[in-house]
Amino acid sequence: MQRNRLSFVNHASFIIENDSALLLVDPWLEGPAFNNGWSLLDQSTSSEALIARLNKAGLPVFIWFSHEHPDHFSIPFLKKFREQFRGIATFLFQHTLDKRVVGYLRKNGLDVAECKEGVPVALGHDMRITVFPYSDGDSWCLINSGGRTIVNLNDCALTTDKHCRAVKSRLDALAPRVDYLFTQFGYANWVGNPGQSSLHRAAAREKISRIALQLEHLKPRVTVPFASFVYFSATDNAYLNEQQNTPQDIVAAPALARWSHTIRFLRPGSTVDLDSDSAASLTREHELALAHWTGLLDQRARLLPAAPEVPLADIKSAFLKYRSSMAESLHGLPAALEFSRRIQPLVIHLSDLQQTVQVSYRQGWKVLQRDAAFHVAMSSNNAAFLFKNEYGFDTTQVNGRFRTAHAQALGVFSRFFLPQRMAKNGYDRRRPLHTVRYLARNALARAGRQLQTALRLS
Repeated sequence: MQRNRLSFVNHASFIIENDSALLLVDPWLEGPAFNNGWSLLDQSTSSEALIARLNKAGLPVFIWFSHEHPDHFSIPFLKKFREQFRGIATFLFQHTLDKRVVGYLRKNGLDVAECKEGVPVALGHDMRITVFPYSDGDSWCLINSGGRTIVNLNDCALTTDKHCRAVKSRLDALAPRVDYLFTQFGYANWVGNPGQSSLHRAAAREKISRIALQLEHLKPRVTVPFASFVYFSATDNAYLNEQQNTPQDIVAAPALARWSHTIRFLRPGSTVDLDSDSAASLTREHELALAHWTGLLDQRARLLPAAPEVPLADIKSAFLKYRSSMAESLHGLPAALEFSRRIQPLVIHLSDLQQTVQVSYRQGWKVLQRDAAFHVAMSSNNAAFLFKNEYGFDTTQVNGRFRTAHAQALGVFSRFFLPQRMAKNGYDRRRPLHTVRYLARNALARAGRQLQTALRLS
């Protein structure tokens, strides 16, 4: 009998398997992510068990990563994979300017195929994947297996009719319908300080509205909410769990009532027969999955131990190295952006050290009075992480392990690390035209946001 099945692994990961190939998507199965800011709700899965399954499959194995975030591109999984996998595997990733992920995989002796935008890649005689880059390094894909179509939006922010129409137009050229849609259902970043519950609730509602918009345009036969089976697991971000969407919230959401009969949750180990299953036949598994996730929500109280303090001198050293690296990579652009006031010096209060510092691309490092006004507050460990890692700001914005002092502070914080995001994505002095275009798009996007805010306030 021919195989054509989907198996849910955990969080954002699943397997598509037929008689010709096996495709694994975004495996993260154990351990924390985002600088010890996130943990999996279901901690029963393991990389070792998954790799053992891949070894036994007897099929060519393909592994697709949607983007570089550690809940999708897990370095611990890759290390175990190199040690324990015994078959033939090809890793798949979108074509990018920086080639960071592709370069890392090849450096570690792994076979990689770069996926060109919108070009189907054959994985077997009856399986193919088509990858589409999205904003901020993300990507989504269309998987065809045995005549069935699976669209994986993972974390892609399809938030407007325009976004959804663009995706629909790409799909119309490749697939007559969407059989299964996988999409994120919970917020996955800082959405406000402690006590700002209205902001947290608004972020949760926005995710529900986003799903409704996607369903209106894409009209999938089955929608599988996923990529949100995590919790904020540090002492300084656990408050963000309080208003987070749960599977029960999605099922009961009035905005999704029209499609409730097509929304089906899965749990680790859930298997879908792509040829014969439907939303109706998956009802029992959906009910079991709801009970499974509901039973795990209480474990969100299990927080990770606090990281040790980092001395002020070490943070200063990390910042000065970061500043020097940005100046070299971007040929003095960060200082020029600060001079033109596109960005401004950032003031950080180090809560565990009770110290306040100012960091500047032009002026360097300055220790301020402890009670000086600041933009953001965070632990010394988080501050050191910001400067030591190419993805420092992105990780910190996702894990939510900071506080803002006022409404404009997040913008100051984000813009200060614009050079870091540029360098990480390959926009540097080696590619001046790409860099200029990136800055122009960034400026236009910021102007658009400011105009929208002004219109709302008028």
